[in-house]
Amino acid sequence: MRQGDKAKGKTPGEPQWRPFQLGFLLIALASTVEPEHDDRNLVDLIWFPTGGGKTEAYLGLAAIEIFRRRLAYGMAGGGTAVLTRYTLRLLTSQQFQRAAALICAMELMRGVHPSVAGMPPFSIGLWVGNEVTPGTRTDALASLDRLLKAARPEEANEFQIESCPWCQTGLMPDSKSNKDLDYGVRREGSATVLYCVNPECEFHGRLPLEVVDEAIYEEPPTILLATVDKFARLQFKPEAGRLLGLGTTFKQPSLIIQDELHLLSGPLGTTVAVFDAVIQVLLSRSGTTPKIVASTATIRASDDQVKGLYGREVALYPPSGLDDDRTFFSRPVENGQGRLYIGLMPQSVSQPSAVISAVTPLFEMPHALALEGIAAPPRDAYWTVVLYHNSLRELGRTSTLVVDDVNGRLEPRAERLGIPFRKVRAGRVLELTSRRGAEQLPKDLRALRIRADQSDEAVDVVLSSNMLSVGIDIPRLAVMLMVGQPKTTAEYIQATSRVGRGDIRGVVVTLFRSSRARDRSHFETFRGYHEALYRSVEPTSVTPWSLASRDRSLAGALVALLRQSISPLAANDAAVRLDLQDNRFTQAVERLVEKFLSYVDSSESLELQETEDMVWRLLRDWDRRASRAREEKHGLEYEHRPKSDAGALLKRFGEPGEGWLVGDSMRSVEPNVAVAVQEPQEEVLRGKDQA
Repeated sequence: MRQGDKAKGKTPGEPQWRPFQLGFLLIALASTVEPEHDDRNLVDLIWFPTGGGKTEAYLGLAAIEIFRRRLAYGMAGGGTAVLTRYTLRLLTSQQFQRAAALICAMELMRGVHPSVAGMPPFSIGLWVGNEVTPGTRTDALASLDRLLKAARPEEANEFQIESCPWCQTGLMPDSKSNKDLDYGVRREGSATVLYCVNPECEFHGRLPLEVVDEAIYEEPPTILLATVDKFARLQFKPEAGRLLGLGTTFKQPSLIIQDELHLLSGPLGTTVAVFDAVIQVLLSRSGTTPKIVASTATIRASDDQVKGLYGREVALYPPSGLDDDRTFFSRPVENGQGRLYIGLMPQSVSQPSAVISAVTPLFEMPHALALEGIAAPPRDAYWTVVLYHNSLRELGRTSTLVVDDVNGRLEPRAERLGIPFRKVRAGRVLELTSRRGAEQLPKDLRALRIRADQSDEAVDVVLSSNMLSVGIDIPRLAVMLMVGQPKTTAEYIQATSRVGRGDIRGVVVTLFRSSRARDRSHFETFRGYHEALYRSVEPTSVTPWSLASRDRSLAGALVALLRQSISPLAANDAAVRLDLQDNRFTQAVERLVEKFLSYVDSSESLELQETEDMVWRLLRDWDRRASRAREEKHGLEYEHRPKSDAGALLKRFGEPGEGWLVGDSMRSVEPNVAVAVQEPQEEVLRGKDQA
């Protein structure tokens, strides 16, 4: 907690828990530490407004469970104890810093606290995909070589860690350095090691962090922080089962944390639920089931969503009070010190002109407020203006307006109002969208933390899409312009909650379009809508066992289940060994399928029979192909390897030949289609002369 205060620029004080956090720890403690507890199969869902401290609550519970395992089981309590999963890469990147600070604190305790001394080392691993982090040690060494040669190391950093989670010192120099000690990554034999470049930091020797997949498989970290779709790799990587305690001497993970549960909806949530059934089967190998904790600020019909995802009942915390907007631990602010929402709907004005007119006064706020003298907030308070867009098309249009047209409007207004002229600097406009590469995200977060009263490098404008709407915690952000009403109330709440999270009151201006009926409706009911904002949150849905979902996901989930559970089927060339005529194989497969189908029954009993029929249809097809491969002696692999004549059981989207269609991630559920736009004139020139 002290380190968290340091990260936010505050003077560290005595650590304090919020009452709702302590209440959650007390209510979830028994079912977390006792595998046979009656509430073990309940999903504890933390439902609390954004910025309330949900992350600290579940990380506190994770720390307790990690210590308990080490005290109760000794060395066997090592390995991966907690699986923490997120849905968005930007969210994962920032939450990794928070969880890493916890691990650093626990590692320091291991050296000084008598009850913790002698325990196996604590560590945290980032498992998010090889487009983001290196997959093998060889890849990591190549990434290190590129990093040391790069003119701008921050942009070439493929290790994703942009600062020390303990002392907040940047791990990369601003420009190329001839001193290897200026880089927070070094080579040790065939491996790479992350360390803090600050000689006074306790982790100058080594940080307890790992980002290379190969190293994570070999030494499973205490906390595994991953994106949800990374678990689709279980069907391709038998060594990934070690993260679930399979094939190790460690106890299996006993706590699963799912942040931002409301994002597990639609196609992604549907696919995640199929693989979650497999994960729960694999984690029950030891005879106990893991405790599941989830969190969200915006959800409705949570019973149905949790049942669809996990096949379990949900316990909402904190429970609602007599009034919808009050609980035992929270109530609305009555002194007017909350976020200020403003609605604008100009008439007979084009959207570009409306955006220019709305942005200009927001950009003048720091200098206008400075005229108040002693009562004025700090210079940094409203320095960075966030422009939130619902589509990349609108964002692209705004990016040109901000630098050219807004600057043209600011200068005459400054003369007229008698305030200093502040220019929008093109180099200080930051885009935060899906178009940004994974290696750029840590740099972007670091840039957003630079304060205007401490440096001239502070960001002037943030052009963002819905990437910003979840889990980003930058306390200095305090003013936002929403260009159009988002499609859902949940997104609106999450996005507007990104500002005003610190000591400065947040200001949110929503720019409606009068030509859109939905925007007009929101504007006309603006006050009533905002007075009961959470009442309008839409329910989400997941249908993991529907026909379309089974066609996309069941084959890959079945391969992951058998490959991770039956050792003779683990290797890539072992798909040929499945033989349903062998009683040993048949009995093992039947037990696994029965356990798997029990989760289907708990989640959606109406689809149980059809799911069971499809599972056995797939198994018979696998058995047929394996039998034919054995007869013809050409082998059967899970995925085709170069220079191999063996057939492949699986194929990715777009690959030719026979095989079950599967995706590398849970987002690869449909093949891409290339569309070529043809101009009418071109068509005429190439067409046949009808005359």
